Amino acid sequence: MWRLPDLLTFHVKRFNCSARWREKITTKVNFPLTGLDMSEWCDKESPAMQGPDGSCVYDLYGVVNHYGGMTGGHYVATCKATVCSPDGSEELGYNFNGTCNGESGAGVETVQSGWRLGRNKDKESTTSQAKLIAAASARAAAESPEPLWLQFDDDLVEPIPPKNVVSEMAYVLFYRRRRISSSNIAKYSTLE
Repeated sequence: MWRLPDLLTFHVKRFNCSARWREKITTKVNFPLTGLDMSEWCDKESPAMQGPDGSCVYDLYGVVNHYGGMTGGHYVATCKATVCSPDGSEELGYNFNGTCNGESGAGVETVQSGWRLGRNKDKESTTSQAKLIAAASARAAAESPEPLWLQFDDDLVEPIPPKNVVSEMAYVLFYRRRRISSSNIAKYSTLE
Protein backbone atom coordinates (compact mmCIF):
# COMPACT_ATOMS: atom_id res chain seq x y z
CA MET A 1 0.00 0.00 0.00
CA TRP A 2 1.14 3.51 -0.69
CA ARG A 3 -1.09 5.48 1.69
CA LEU A 4 -3.01 4.34 4.74
CA PRO A 5 -6.46 5.67 5.64
CA ASP A 6 -7.30 6.91 9.13
CA LEU A 7 -10.23 4.50 9.22
CA LEU A 8 -9.65 0.98 7.96
CA THR A 9 -12.44 -1.51 7.19
CA PHE A 10 -12.02 -5.25 6.68
CA HIS A 11 -14.76 -7.43 5.25
CA VAL A 12 -14.47 -11.08 6.31
CA LYS A 13 -15.66 -13.49 3.63
CA ARG A 14 -18.43 -15.41 5.38
CA PHE A 15 -20.37 -16.82 2.44
CA ASN A 16 -19.33 -19.46 -0.09
CA CYS A 17 -21.37 -19.87 -3.26
CA SER A 18 -20.96 -22.33 -6.09
CA ALA A 19 -23.18 -23.62 -8.89
CA ARG A 20 -24.57 -26.36 -6.63
CA TRP A 21 -24.75 -24.91 -3.12
CA ARG A 22 -24.40 -21.92 -0.85
CA GLU A 23 -23.07 -22.00 2.67
CA LYS A 24 -22.03 -19.70 5.47
CA ILE A 25 -18.41 -19.93 6.59
CA THR A 26 -18.19 -19.94 10.40
CA THR A 27 -14.44 -20.31 10.80
CA LYS A 28 -13.15 -18.15 13.65
CA VAL A 29 -10.81 -15.48 12.32
CA ASN A 30 -8.50 -14.14 15.02
CA PHE A 31 -7.96 -10.40 14.74
CA PRO A 32 -6.24 -8.01 17.15
CA LEU A 33 -8.22 -5.61 19.32
CA THR A 34 -5.22 -3.28 19.51
CA GLY A 35 -1.93 -2.81 17.73
CA LEU A 36 -2.72 -3.90 14.17
CA ASP A 37 0.52 -2.89 12.43
CA MET A 38 -0.03 -2.26 8.72
CA SER A 39 3.61 -1.31 8.00
CA GLU A 40 4.40 -4.76 6.61
CA TRP A 41 1.78 -4.14 3.90
CA CYS A 42 3.24 -0.76 2.89
CA ASP A 43 5.92 -0.01 0.34
CA LYS A 44 9.12 1.07 2.12
CA GLU A 45 9.22 4.32 0.10
CA SER A 46 5.56 5.19 0.71
CA PRO A 47 4.41 8.28 2.64
CA ALA A 48 2.84 5.91 5.17
CA MET A 49 6.30 4.70 6.19
CA GLN A 50 7.67 8.25 6.50
CA GLY A 51 5.23 9.24 9.27
CA PRO A 52 5.91 9.27 13.02
CA ASP A 53 6.18 6.03 14.96
CA GLY A 54 2.79 4.43 15.38
CA SER A 55 1.30 6.06 12.29
CA CYS A 56 0.78 2.59 10.76
CA VAL A 57 -0.79 1.13 13.91
CA TYR A 58 -4.55 0.67 14.23
CA ASP A 59 -6.93 -0.23 17.04
CA LEU A 60 -10.27 -1.95 16.62
CA TYR A 61 -13.29 0.16 17.50
CA GLY A 62 -16.20 -1.75 15.95
CA VAL A 63 -17.37 -5.11 14.63
CA VAL A 64 -20.50 -6.12 12.74
CA ASN A 65 -21.49 -9.73 13.47
CA HIS A 66 -23.83 -11.84 11.36
CA TYR A 67 -25.86 -14.49 13.18
CA GLY A 68 -27.75 -16.92 10.99
CA GLY A 69 -27.23 -18.60 7.66
CA MET A 70 -27.54 -18.04 3.93
CA THR A 71 -31.30 -17.64 3.85
CA GLY A 72 -31.69 -15.38 6.84
CA GLY A 73 -29.96 -13.90 9.79
CA HIS A 74 -29.50 -11.04 12.16
CA TYR A 75 -26.80 -8.39 12.47
CA VAL A 76 -25.40 -7.31 15.84
CA ALA A 77 -22.85 -4.52 16.28
CA THR A 78 -20.08 -4.39 18.86
CA CYS A 79 -18.36 -1.07 19.58
CA LYS A 80 -15.61 0.11 21.87
CA ALA A 81 -17.13 2.78 24.09
CA THR A 82 -14.65 5.62 24.43
CA VAL A 83 -14.96 9.34 24.55
CA CYS A 84 -12.26 11.92 23.89
CA SER A 85 -11.09 14.52 26.36
CA PRO A 86 -12.31 18.09 25.68
CA ASP A 87 -9.16 18.90 23.68
CA GLY A 88 -9.47 15.66 21.67
CA SER A 89 -6.04 14.45 22.72
CA GLU A 90 -6.87 11.29 24.63
CA GLU A 91 -9.58 8.74 25.23
CA LEU A 92 -11.27 8.51 28.59
CA GLY A 93 -13.00 5.51 30.07
CA TYR A 94 -16.75 5.51 29.67
CA ASN A 95 -19.20 3.98 32.13
CA PHE A 96 -22.11 1.94 30.85
CA ASN A 97 -24.44 4.24 32.78
CA GLY A 98 -23.50 7.01 30.37
CA THR A 99 -21.02 9.05 32.37
CA CYS A 100 -17.33 9.63 31.79
CA ASN A 101 -14.77 8.15 34.15
CA GLY A 102 -13.08 11.41 35.03
CA GLU A 103 -12.33 13.30 38.18
CA SER A 104 -14.69 16.15 38.84
CA GLY A 105 -13.16 19.45 37.93
CA ALA A 106 -10.91 17.85 35.31
CA GLY A 107 -12.81 19.54 32.49
CA VAL A 108 -14.84 16.42 31.67
CA GLU A 109 -18.57 16.84 31.40
CA THR A 110 -21.03 14.16 32.41
CA VAL A 111 -23.06 13.03 29.43
CA GLN A 112 -26.21 10.97 29.70
CA SER A 113 -26.45 8.24 27.10
CA GLY A 114 -30.04 7.01 27.36
CA TRP A 115 -29.01 3.40 26.74
CA ARG A 116 -31.45 0.68 27.75
CA LEU A 117 -29.89 -1.80 30.12
CA GLY A 118 -31.91 -4.84 29.11
CA ARG A 119 -34.42 -6.29 26.68
CA ASN A 120 -38.05 -5.93 27.67
CA LYS A 121 -40.36 -8.15 25.64
CA ASP A 122 -43.36 -6.66 27.43
CA LYS A 123 -43.07 -2.96 26.60
CA GLU A 124 -45.45 -1.99 29.43
CA SER A 125 -43.46 -3.38 32.34
CA THR A 126 -39.94 -4.34 33.31
CA THR A 127 -39.28 -7.01 35.92
CA SER A 128 -37.22 -6.03 38.91
CA GLN A 129 -35.04 -9.11 38.34
CA ALA A 130 -34.12 -7.94 34.82
CA LYS A 131 -33.29 -4.49 36.21
CA LEU A 132 -31.07 -6.01 38.90
CA ILE A 133 -29.22 -8.20 36.39
CA ALA A 134 -28.69 -5.26 34.02
CA ALA A 135 -27.50 -3.01 36.86
CA ALA A 136 -25.06 -5.67 38.11
CA SER A 137 -23.71 -6.17 34.59
CA ALA A 138 -23.30 -2.41 34.10
CA ARG A 139 -21.58 -2.05 37.48
CA ALA A 140 -19.15 -4.90 36.70
CA ALA A 141 -18.28 -3.38 33.32
CA ALA A 142 -17.78 0.09 34.80
CA GLU A 143 -15.45 -1.24 37.51
CA SER A 144 -13.40 -3.37 35.13
CA PRO A 145 -9.89 -2.17 34.23
CA GLU A 146 -10.44 -3.46 30.67
CA PRO A 147 -11.80 -1.23 27.88
CA LEU A 148 -15.58 -1.10 27.73
CA TRP A 149 -17.12 -2.87 24.73
CA LEU A 150 -20.84 -2.60 24.08
CA GLN A 151 -22.96 -4.98 22.02
CA PHE A 152 -25.91 -3.43 20.18
CA ASP A 153 -28.67 -5.91 19.34
CA ASP A 154 -31.69 -3.93 18.16
CA ASP A 155 -32.90 -2.10 21.28
CA LEU A 156 -30.69 -4.10 23.67
CA VAL A 157 -27.32 -2.62 24.62
CA GLU A 158 -25.09 -4.75 26.84
CA PRO A 159 -21.47 -4.56 27.96
CA ILE A 160 -19.38 -7.54 26.89
CA PRO A 161 -15.86 -8.57 27.89
CA PRO A 162 -13.13 -7.80 25.35
CA LYS A 163 -12.41 -11.53 24.98
CA ASN A 164 -15.90 -11.95 23.43
CA VAL A 165 -15.33 -9.34 20.71
CA VAL A 166 -13.41 -11.82 18.53
CA SER A 167 -15.91 -14.45 17.41
CA GLU A 168 -16.75 -16.75 14.52
CA MET A 169 -19.63 -14.40 13.62
CA ALA A 170 -17.42 -11.34 12.90
CA TYR A 171 -18.31 -10.03 9.45
CA VAL A 172 -17.02 -6.44 9.13
CA LEU A 173 -14.14 -5.00 11.22
CA PHE A 174 -13.56 -1.28 11.78
CA TYR A 175 -10.12 -0.02 12.80
CA ARG A 176 -8.98 3.52 13.60
CA ARG A 177 -5.43 4.75 13.13
CA ARG A 178 -3.81 5.27 16.51
CA ARG A 179 -2.27 8.59 15.39
CA ILE A 180 -4.65 10.59 13.27
CA SER A 181 -2.89 13.53 11.66
CA SER A 182 -4.13 17.05 12.35
CA SER A 183 -4.48 17.69 8.62
CA ASN A 184 -6.87 14.74 8.36
CA ILE A 185 -8.89 15.93 11.34
CA ALA A 186 -9.28 19.33 9.66
CA LYS A 187 -10.26 17.66 6.38
CA TYR A 188 -12.93 15.50 8.05
CA SER A 189 -14.39 18.37 10.07
CA THR A 190 -15.16 20.70 7.13
CA LEU A 191 -18.32 20.52 5.06
CA GLU A 192 -16.66 20.92 1.67
